[in-house]
Amino acid sequence: MGLLKLLFGKKENTLNDLDKKNDEFIAKNPVAKDDENEMMRNASKLMTSGKFQESLALFKTLSEKYPNNKGLYESQVGAAYYFLGAYENAVDYYISSMKNGGDKSMMDDNIWEAAEAYSKLDSHTNDGSVNPKKLIEKYLEIFPNGSYSKKAKSILEK
Repeated sequence: MGLLKLLFGKKENTLNDLDKKNDEFIAKNPVAKDDENEMMRNASKLMTSGKFQESLALFKTLSEKYPNNKGLYESQVGAAYYFLGAYENAVDYYISSMKNGGDKSMMDDNIWEAAEAYSKLDSHTNDGSVNPKKLIEKYLEIFPNGSYSKKAKSILEK
């Protein structure tokens, strides 16, 4: 099992839990396999320790430098954006991740999570200039029969 799947495969973990798991994994596997693995370890440690901007930059570098794993790294760029509250950017990277081989089921979950969080933002204006449901609409465009399509449709009907 890879480090990123171990860390980010389950939603019920807190960042603190993930940080501890990250430390345990690295303690059990102290030598990185190669430069890519070392960069990925550093990026995931930054993510789990709450240094999202730094993690985002390193995962972007990984996605450019190692195109064979672009989908994986773009999903983590999306996660960093999610934690920063930049939900539209997160969704864009999750979509790109899918196009580049990222796990479709995980992106279903991630895009929904970002869309739902965006719809609840207090910063939406009352004058209609910002559509708080636009990412939910985008979710349904991408996953018309997705895991959260019923919930998405019920939100849009309100």
